[in-house]
Amino acid sequence: MTTVTFDGVELKDVAPFDINLDVTTNVTVLLSGKRSVQTSTETGLMVAFECYTEDYSDITALIAKIGYKATLVIDGTSYTNCAIAGNPKPRITQRLPGKWWYSISFVRDTT
Repeated sequence: MTTVTFDGVELKDVAPFDINLDVTTNVTVLLSGKRSVQTSTETGLMVAFECYTEDYSDITALIAKIGYKATLVIDGTSYTNCAIAGNPKPRITQRLPGKWWYSISFVRDTT
C-alpha cells in the first residue's frame, strides 16, 4: 500500500498513480547538420492522486494547504517545495452518503 503525505497530511486510500518528471532538453540543428544539445540537471515533478475516504475532514485538511509550499512524501521519498496544483483542479465527489472520492495534483517548484 502506498503512503503519501503533504505537509504531514496523509492522503487516504491512494489508487495507483504515475509520477511525471519534467526533463528539460533543447536540441538545435546547426547549419552544418550537427546537433547542439542543451540540458538541465533540474527535474520538475508533477503527480496526481485519486483517493477515497469516509471522513470529509481528510479532504478539508488538504484544502487548507492550498497556496502553500511544503514537502510531499511518497513512500518515504521526500520532494521539497511542492504545492497543490491548479491544473488539473482538485476534484471532490460524493457518490454515496459518507463516501468521498477526491483527486489532487502536486507540482514541485525548482526555482
